[in-house]
Amino acid sequence: MEPMGEFEEIDFLADSGMSSAGSFREMIDAPVEDAQRERIARMGLCAALDGGDPRMAALVREQGPVAVWEYLRNSGSTRATAVRVRGVDVEAVQQATAACGSTFLIPSDPQWPLGVADLAWSEPVNGLGGEPWGLWVSGEGDFARACSRSVAVVGARASTAYGEHVAAELGAELAERGYTVISGGAYGIDAAAHRGALSCGATVAVMAGGLAKLYPPGNAALLTRIRDAGFVVSESPPDCVPSRARFLVRNRLIAALAQATVIVEGAVRSGAQNTVSWALSMSRPVLAVPGPVTSAMSVTPHRLIRNGEATLATCVEEIVSVLEPLDPRRETLPWAKSGAGGPLSDQERTLVDALPHGIGVSVDEVCARLGWNVVTVLGVLSRVEQAGWAQEYRPGVWRQPRQPPSQ
Repeated sequence: MEPMGEFEEIDFLADSGMSSAGSFREMIDAPVEDAQRERIARMGLCAALDGGDPRMAALVREQGPVAVWEYLRNSGSTRATAVRVRGVDVEAVQQATAACGSTFLIPSDPQWPLGVADLAWSEPVNGLGGEPWGLWVSGEGDFARACSRSVAVVGARASTAYGEHVAAELGAELAERGYTVISGGAYGIDAAAHRGALSCGATVAVMAGGLAKLYPPGNAALLTRIRDAGFVVSESPPDCVPSRARFLVRNRLIAALAQATVIVEGAVRSGAQNTVSWALSMSRPVLAVPGPVTSAMSVTPHRLIRNGEATLATCVEEIVSVLEPLDPRRETLPWAKSGAGGPLSDQERTLVDALPHGIGVSVDEVCARLGWNVVTVLGVLSRVEQAGWAQEYRPGVWRQPRQPPSQ
């Protein structure tokens, strides 16, 4: 498939002299859309045309993929759209799909993620929009179920150590609570969120190119781990190479697959902002993690919070509170009740606040965070562990327990 760059006009409509899409089926002898023909048509359209053109997506939705596919293949038009479609070897795409161990999903499949349907009615972003015609997925398990309880964690590629630490903790804590973490597999915040999630659960990486050669190459080992423990997914055929336009189109899938989107870091011009725009377009919750006011990577999250487009998120509990506001099992304030060992002192609460829920921290790091000496930290850790508010889940590595102490 040749990169299209900017999305072109649906020029085959002009060739046919059609005044409206409503007359489409009357102009051609539309074939019966049985499951196999539909799968071939959707695969062929994905291979020939970049997704994200809202007009083409609307046409396929209204007229059916088989009718559109057959018309383009048989129209005899010399326009680029029809030429691309006639140039697709669907059998070769099927072989490439099998060779890279992926599956091509269409909306009638049980594993099709239901959230992408919202792209059909959401407002376009930068002129792009529309639901995908199909998805290539590699991984084990139920993809639809994995996406049904999920959070996208996105942010800057040129991230800071602070941002990567926060993204990794959020990824781990969300995965530990049973959420699938969805991101783009890129350097920086994406990779940190994926790594954190892999330590405790499942994660999904949405690719801008095909699954035959995972991109970026520097994250190949990480993306292989994600494929083995979760899923990698793409709207493009296996041998497709990434392009700038495909990254923007990919972002709409990240937002559509997830119940909510969390942005950790982003400069003034940030690709993560594009993902946030898609989430807002679909009326999905957006949360932003604050950062140092002196950091250029804090500009986009702070602006989103200031403009009321994103909810402030400083911990996983605040993310869960947006997704599960009526869940009686959730404690909106961890300190609203005392633990099994009785009320915690201010000093004990300060220490527990310094402990993450997911990947954990060393005693030395706790000392550095709080400015306390080792003797004090170890003494307080001993007390909060007995109260049920701390857990040494690896030797010398501490975190908050997955479940709060019994109340």
